[in-house]
Amino acid sequence: MDISVKSLLSYVDAPVSDDRSVLYWLFGFRKTRVPPDPTGVTASVSVRQLSDDLGGDHIHLNVIAVGFDTLSDSAYDDAVNEINYSVYRIRNIFRPQGVGVGRVQHWAIDNADAQGMADIGNTDEARELWETFHVDNDGIDAFVVRSITGFLGLAPPGDCGKGTDNDGLLGGGIDVTDEGLSRTFAHEVGHFLGLEHNHNDLPAGPCPTSTSQRNNLMAQTGCALSLRNSVLLTNTQGNTMDDHCTVKGGI
Repeated sequence: MDISVKSLLSYVDAPVSDDRSVLYWLFGFRKTRVPPDPTGVTASVSVRQLSDDLGGDHIHLNVIAVGFDTLSDSAYDDAVNEINYSVYRIRNIFRPQGVGVGRVQHWAIDNADAQGMADIGNTDEARELWETFHVDNDGIDAFVVRSITGFLGLAPPGDCGKGTDNDGLLGGGIDVTDEGLSRTFAHEVGHFLGLEHNHNDLPAGPCPTSTSQRNNLMAQTGCALSLRNSVLLTNTQGNTMDDHCTVKGGI
């Protein structure tokens, strides 16, 4: 399917005259460049591949940074790198199962407005965050905070519309590695789209016994064999995500 760059920019509500158009508006990279891979492997993106993603079923994302205005310049730079890498990775994780990532928009909640929720201490605070704030568009609201204590992220089975109790998710905190945040971010979006853990929840339940199950995105981090490589999804999981009401049809 041939879709022009101009059509793609129009679809994601991008100002075509903006110098940042392709990497910022189409791919969602806040630094207007492809994020570095932590292993040193050269990362790349393809407009053609993105066009194919949008020509099929896809989701839109709102990435909402919470309390980043208190960070030092270097810490802020590192945080943006983590978020850019998470955006890069979720496209590559979901794509093999036929769920593309379309529009990615970035939003911010200043520390003063976050009401103490820039540093999450329990699951009730996580739920309060997405119940308090939302972006009024058709993207999935994925919050990224400064730190989380006691767990890594949290997401409900997502609602279809905004202004409801389950219209967002906590995608992670920047107090972990790039690989850690990127896996948690994709894992929590998976929950929002209807996926469950592929084993009984820790600490009560045992980890899966097979390598394939432990390499699945929906294995909890404590069971995953690798933060980088345990990101696989089955066809059944792909079908479950694809059936979620927030998934858009191809343009």
